[in-house]
Amino acid sequence: MDEIRVAPMSARKLSSATVSALTRRLNGLVQRLPVGYIPLFARNQAIGALPPDFARRVREVGFPFLADGDSLQLDPALTGGALESAWMAQVTALRKEGWFRAWREEYFDVRLGAADESAAVLCRLERGAFRRFGLRSRAVHLNAVTPDGRMWIARRAAGKAIDPGLLDNLVGGGLASGETPRVALLRECAEEAGIAPELAGRARPMGTLFARREEDEGIHNEWLHVWQLELPADFAPRNTDGEVDGFMLLDRAELAGRILADEFTTDAAAVAATWLLGRFPQR
Repeated sequence: MDEIRVAPMSARKLSSATVSALTRRLNGLVQRLPVGYIPLFARNQAIGALPPDFARRVREVGFPFLADGDSLQLDPALTGGALESAWMAQVTALRKEGWFRAWREEYFDVRLGAADESAAVLCRLERGAFRRFGLRSRAVHLNAVTPDGRMWIARRAAGKAIDPGLLDNLVGGGLASGETPRVALLRECAEEAGIAPELAGRARPMGTLFARREEDEGIHNEWLHVWQLELPADFAPRNTDGEVDGFMLLDRAELAGRILADEFTTDAAAVAATWLLGRFPQR
């Protein structure tokens, strides 16, 4: 049974110092690529960046990559299913060498770069390989709020491969191959919080955030599609996929405090901060 904790309402407004600290967090979501990372190109566009040790191994394996000076290039002769088959064969072999920490048996689309649906899809690839190659993924995150101005928050399951036990948005997850943000949101709402499609369908798209930072495996490089949904006062979330250990309902002051105390995942903190601040960073 999911633990649910409800914080009492606080009438306190956020201090100017808190607003400034949240703004810095939000503006710091995009970090510079670390020195030494090897860029990956497709059709003369940068689509990723590899850690130096992994890049050396990929150069040794070769196909479907071509060495191009200090960068790597996907073989331009391969497209669609042929590219996917060749790349997945390489990734599967590298998995046996221990290069990928989390293997999901899920596919993400490898795109040329833009956040919208017009971006060309090169092929599909195992989700667990995206950070090693520094590929840009897409995700949906939901700011789930109540009529009295509080926000529902989830605690990630202790057994999750990434960010176990940290606080998270009530709903969030990656876009599977072929999914639109709305389709992904409806799926994740049902799985993670038991929100019925007719209620989840009322969610409004608020904007996108771009996140880039170095993690243990490589580069986390992701577009975050941010949505907002007002839930009924008597709504109680219910997890169905085993990826959540509990829920809490926080007022603005406690939400801000927990963000600044580093209790949230980096992306969830930024998403929640857009609601607290009422704005998105300029790009």
